[in-house]
Amino acid sequence: MIQLADKDTFQELISEGFVVVDFFGTTCVPCKLFSRILEDLASEIPFLHIVKLNTTENPELAAQYGIQAVPTVHFYKEGKLVHSHVGVMQPQQVKDVIAQYMYD
Repeated sequence: MIQLADKDTFQELISEGFVVVDFFGTTCVPCKLFSRILEDLASEIPFLHIVKLNTTENPELAAQYGIQAVPTVHFYKEGKLVHSHVGVMQPQQVKDVIAQYMYD
């Protein structure tokens, strides 16, 4: 499941379970590539919770979470940041992080 967040919904969306957060920009070409990768992963792993945050439209929230480049990917477990990556991740890299943190 992929959900689009904003300043009003972000905290609630990352507070429970294991969540992959894609911080992206509207004019970022690598972000569009990574978005397709996440769409494929969402189809392949139906229980995966993905949240996307547009940093162009939510600059205050991006600053609050220390986002200085896009795409940046955060992985949260029960609202706590467990892993962060700047740049496009390949599908297997995302799966490896999921395997490392989701079930521990």
